[in-house]
Amino acid sequence: MKWEYIIIHHTGAEEQDTEQVRRYHRSLGWRDIGYNYVIEKSGLVAPGRSLAIPGAHCLAGGMNTRGIGIALIGNLEEHRPTPEQVDALVGLAGGLMLEYQVAVENVLGHREVPGAATVCPGRYLLMDDTRGNLQAHPSPTALQNQNNALPKTISGLWIVQVGAFSTRERAEQYAQKLREQGIEALVMKR
Repeated sequence: MKWEYIIIHHTGAEEQDTEQVRRYHRSLGWRDIGYNYVIEKSGLVAPGRSLAIPGAHCLAGGMNTRGIGIALIGNLEEHRPTPEQVDALVGLAGGLMLEYQVAVENVLGHREVPGAATVCPGRYLLMDDTRGNLQAHPSPTALQNQNNALPKTISGLWIVQVGAFSTRERAEQYAQKLREQGIEALVMKR
């Protein structure tokens, strides 16, 4: 599949975590969760359905095979996303834009997809602000040049990323929470 879009959703409910969303989607007879990524209220980015198979998040416009689906847990028609969710969304979407060469104008809220009859991702997730935050990040070319400048001598390391944040302060706060739980945490800028 050639990913041309990133489609932003809310789950529309107040699930506790990604696994609860996955169980619900499987109860509908789906093979897995419909979204490719889920952002929990803490800002944790959880993997969803593999990008190797079509999604089940937006039939309109053929977006299940053209658009990567990201869902924020919560009913964002009723309340705002958490600041941690907003930071994680910008970090995740920005990384996906770079990896798949998706233009910022192709980052759409579900309701913005032509033919979609929905209020998703809710009135409190402001897509113009989200796209503005994504535009404020360095260009994909600058990020690629920066990444290419990193030393290539380290090998054999596996990295587990548990969040992405648009400010260092939020990243440090989250890392401190992990350290308090006895989990080693390192804050790095990508």
